[in-house]
Order: sequence, then structure tokens, then C-alpha cells
Amino acid sequence: MLCNAGRLVNRYDSPVIADLVVCPACRTREGDRIELRTLDREDDWLVCECGQRCPIVDGIPIVMADPARLYRDEITTIVERELDPAIAAALVAHGPDDAPYPRLLEHLSLYLDAHWGDRAEPPPEHEGFGARSLVERIAALPAVDHAVELGCSAGRIVATLARSAAHVVGIDLHVGALRRARRLFAGEPVRYARRMTGRHYATATIAAQPLANVTLVAGDALDPPLVPLSFGRVVALNVLDSVTSPHQLLAVLDGLCAPGGELIVASPFTWQSGVVADHHRFGPAPADELARIVETGLGARYQLVERADLPWSLRRDARSAMTYEVHYIRARKA
Repeated sequence: MLCNAGRLVNRYDSPVIADLVVCPACRTREGDRIELRTLDREDDWLVCECGQRCPIVDGIPIVMADPARLYRDEITTIVERELDPAIAAALVAHGPDDAPYPRLLEHLSLYLDAHWGDRAEPPPEHEGFGARSLVERIAALPAVDHAVELGCSAGRIVATLARSAAHVVGIDLHVGALRRARRLFAGEPVRYARRMTGRHYATATIAAQPLANVTLVAGDALDPPLVPLSFGRVVALNVLDSVTSPHQLLAVLDGLCAPGGELIVASPFTWQSGVVADHHRFGPAPADELARIVETGLGARYQLVERADLPWSLRRDARSAMTYEVHYIRARKA
């Protein structure tokens, strides 16, 4: 394995572990040999000697082999300013609902409440802290060296993992959610627009959650810029049905998991045609299919340690919430 030394530092001075985050553009594999290079910081860029340049936006490095689709589809989340919530609400009040900025505010309202509803003032109404059952499971886990969450969104599971890991890496494609998580971990409260009804919003504030052992990266869960076999705990919660290939995601998780480490996967299996093609979906008993794949269908053997059906809810507004039953699996790698 070739790994050129480099040290990445986010704008809030949380170090990226140099031997974990690598350039995704020049990775090569030949048999059992993998060649990797880390990235050096130059102003607001992370650069590799191969020529790859990854921008840093508000302290969030965007580390992808080809970020063109992200720039096209998610540009609003990348270039937005964190406006005063009252001003943001005024800007979206006249619609339309499906315009990029109204969709961004709705997304942030959904996931900031779901992740941090118990730390927000004023507290949300019904089902305001949707991640509670998952947080309680993660909080009870034993200590590991390094952990990673793919699809970390607004960061609550990352923060929970950080209580039992020396360092945690969080990967997500939604820069807007990562930006808020970064601020919380930097010790700053986050004010956001909470959806009340339609395009009407009220202001809520999440208390600061200072953490020094977390790295946040905008990247692709199906192609994360990380060194294989380096994480004692590898987590993907409610991501399996949000990527084009669930089987590929499981293979990626296996590839990141160190020998003796563990995988943690949860999903409601809410397949959507625009995301997951029929031939990539699990069968009529998807929870059992997931367990079978984890136990016998990956590159290594795993022993199932936990299986449970847990509630997961998303507060849409003051009068409605969506509640799912997610299947949770924890498995230990041989």
C-alpha cells in the first residue's frame, strides 16, 4: 500500500486523520496491492500530487473522484448562505414548493429536528426527535479506535459514535446538513428554520455540541475516499434504500471494516423507482435478505450480534410526521 503523508485540517481545526482520508481519483488496485495517496491543504483546496483538487466549502472538504453531478444537482446546498431563519422563511414564502431553496429549507427542517430535536429550543412537537431509538443503540456500544458513518446527514449518529471512538469520519453528499453539523461540533449553536405548515417557518436553535475527534467530508457513500480495512465500526443508517445499488453499499461497508470490527446497518426498505431499480432491491422479506447477505454474501464472514425493528420518524411540520419501522443489524467481522 502506498500512502503519501499529508495532513488535512478543517477550518474549525479538527484534524482529518492523514492515513484514513485519501484521494479518490488516483486509487489503483492490482491484485492484493492498493495504491493510495493522501491530500495536502493549500488555502481552500485539498490537493493530490496526481493533480486532483478538492474544494473546501465552509470547512467541509468535497472529496470525490468526479464531483460534476454533485455540483449540478446539489449546487444550492453548496453555495447557500446560512441566513437568519426569519429571512430564509421570507424568501421561500411565495414559492414554488419545488424550487431549490424551499426544498433545501424543508430538508434541513426534517433532518435537524430528527437528529437534534431533543437538543433544540423550542422543542418540536410530536415525534420531534426521530433518531432516538438509533441513538440509544449506538450510545451503548463498546469502545473502538476509528469509526465511520456513511450517510451521516446532520451528524447526530456521528456525535454519538464519537463518545466511544478515538476518531469518527462522517460522509454525506448534502453539504447543507454537513455545514450545520460542522458548526455544532465547532462549539457554535445553530439557528434554523423549522417548518410549521406549508412554506411557513419558525426559528429553532440547537445547542452547541463541541467535539474534537470528528471529521466531516462531502463524499459518495458508494465510493468513499477512505483507506480500506481501517475502521473498527462501520455504520450506514437509513442509506441502503437511498443509493442506486444496495449490494454495492454493503460491499463498501465490508471493505472499510477492519478484521474483528463490526458493521451496523439499518433501513426501512422504502424503495423508490427513481433511486433503486427493481433488480437491485431485496426480496419480499428484505430484513431477512439483508441478514443473509451480511452473514454469507460479503467478502468476509460476519456473525450477527443484534437484530431489531426500531422506530424512525421525520417531523414534516407542526401537524404531521412520517414514522417508519427500520430493521437494525449489528454484525461482527471474523
